[in-house]
Amino acid sequence: MIRRLSALLLAPAIVQAAHADANIAGQWTFSANLADECSFGGTAHLEKTGDTTFAAELTARQSCDSLPEDFLVRQNCNVSVLGQQLSVRCRIVEFINGYESDLYAPDNFTLTIESAARMHGALVSPYGVRPAEWKRAEGGIS
Repeated sequence: MIRRLSALLLAPAIVQAAHADANIAGQWTFSANLADECSFGGTAHLEKTGDTTFAAELTARQSCDSLPEDFLVRQNCNVSVLGQQLSVRCRIVEFINGYESDLYAPDNFTLTIESAARMHGALVSPYGVRPAEWKRAEGGIS
């Protein structure tokens, strides 16, 4: 019984260590829940630059019924990892589609690494904090 109890107590530590060691470099797709009339998602490529840092290029598409056109925005991001927490801070490089506007701010994320294939957390913008999910794109580990 004591052996089983100690194994159960150690399990969360083992899982947490596995998350911290997850290889998150490579291709990802992401989505976030915005207002009911809007859809938001895109792709990101993370490249390891240090022990706890990554550079990322992110392309996001936002479509809202109330806007005259969709936004397709390319961004460069700095990514830092602390344990199983990931901070993604971006700056807009190019409006591929849509007009440059104060209506579109850089897309920043605060995520928890669940595995090498999934991260979850929040899209953080001046307009609020929204639930977000990153999933590994097919064949994305590089």
